[in-house]
Amino acid sequence: MTTTMDDRAEVFSRPAAQINEDGELVVRASSALGCRRALWYAATNYEPTNPPTEESLTAMEAGNALEPVVVRAMERAGWQVDAPDPQDPKQVAVRVGPNLLVTGHPDGTVRLPLSEDEAAAPQVFLFEDEPETPAHGDPMVVEIKTRGPDAFKRWQTLGAERSHPAAVAQAALYTLGEFGEMRAAVIATMDTGNRTWDWERIPADRLEKALQDACTWLGELAAHHVAHGPDLDALPERDFTADTWQCRSCPFLAVCLPGLAEAGEEPAIEEQEVSDEQARDAVAAYAEAQESIREPEKAKRTALDTLKAWMRRQGDAKATVGGKTVSLVQTTRYSVNHRKLNEALDPETRAEIVTESESEYVRVS
Repeated sequence: MTTTMDDRAEVFSRPAAQINEDGELVVRASSALGCRRALWYAATNYEPTNPPTEESLTAMEAGNALEPVVVRAMERAGWQVDAPDPQDPKQVAVRVGPNLLVTGHPDGTVRLPLSEDEAAAPQVFLFEDEPETPAHGDPMVVEIKTRGPDAFKRWQTLGAERSHPAAVAQAALYTLGEFGEMRAAVIATMDTGNRTWDWERIPADRLEKALQDACTWLGELAAHHVAHGPDLDALPERDFTADTWQCRSCPFLAVCLPGLAEAGEEPAIEEQEVSDEQARDAVAAYAEAQESIREPEKAKRTALDTLKAWMRRQGDAKATVGGKTVSLVQTTRYSVNHRKLNEALDPETRAEIVTESESEYVRVS
């Protein structure tokens, strides 16, 4: 059963899970794939021991503030966007089991502009040769996210189902809550570093799988609730290990893993000992080297731009100048449309084609 209702903006600050007056467990859609022990802590009114830092709150508020920017960018690109009033957001509720509801506030619905070939129905004309409106596809739920440059690139390359499965589960729950059925959904993401945005459409069949996975995940929590009721001491097993970001950012870290919270530091790694003075000298040496490189590189670029203009005017691809051979070289670059790739391939197939690896380096800024 699915219900829809309107609520006020302050509901955005409610806990990740709670037990309502009817004794039902209510989980936020944004936390549907979160640690079930953490959800139980929230639902049974444990006091957060590790509340968000000022920096985290600022980042969250910045992300919320950028959502209207993405909406306006989509509209400029020809999308039809129906975004809710921030002061009166629309809440949807999806019943996962007899005693568990998932609720949330969709970022809105969108209609994708269709090309002439995609527009199946003829357009309506008010005047000769002037269409009334461009053709658009069926409405879909849009989930708007903001990511740093590295996370944005990872999302584009791997697809949302691999890089951010919780966002896909959230969109799936919102889709069922909004339309009462499964249909495609859109993940629109802004790169907060480069101030660019992109989007990805998740097909309905894969969104259905994301919904089933989320319901299975939460189903165990619902069964725990049936077995134990709102017992503060009956804790589910932990879903993540202490070295994962889910644990490190958990508001209940100190009560769940008190030893880790008291240590407050990463396990020691044996490496060469470097003093603070050596580190400062290394930064100074790096900065000096960068400065010494910058001017010659600038001079090289200026010289090459001058030669490129001269070669084009000459009309020759190769010439001898000052005893040096100068060539105007053309290269072909190839790129992959990750949006179409991600939509065409399911995550399992894509994982065999697009792989990821981790490396470590030092950035000085």
